[in-house]
Amino acid sequence: MDERGSGILRMEEAMEKWELEKPNYAEKDGYFVITFKGPSRAEKPLDEEILKNLNERQKKALEYIKVYSKITSMDYRKLCLVVKDTANRDLVDLIKKRIIKKEGIGKAVFYRLFNEADK
Repeated sequence: MDERGSGILRMEEAMEKWELEKPNYAEKDGYFVITFKGPSRAEKPLDEEILKNLNERQKKALEYIKVYSKITSMDYRKLCLVVKDTANRDLVDLIKKRIIKKEGIGKAVFYRLFNEADK
């Protein structure tokens, strides 16, 4: 029983680490039900030191991602009024700094915030 209970403690510690509410526990129709509250994706807050080393376009893009959960190269170009090469350079820089990650293939490529689970 001690081994089973430790999973709940680890779960609560992880929720606290990501500054999310603790889950709700209930019994329903003979089943143990755990309900998680909060965003579907928990991103670690960006370090102020990292933000200092970004240009204004990149900061603007991160705010966009926080609202819409992702950004495409086209979104970035329209948001920042830049050409494709500039958008690509900025996005690649954010990937190298492990702030965002690239997902999708070909024309379906988009970018999301990098999170600890992506390591």
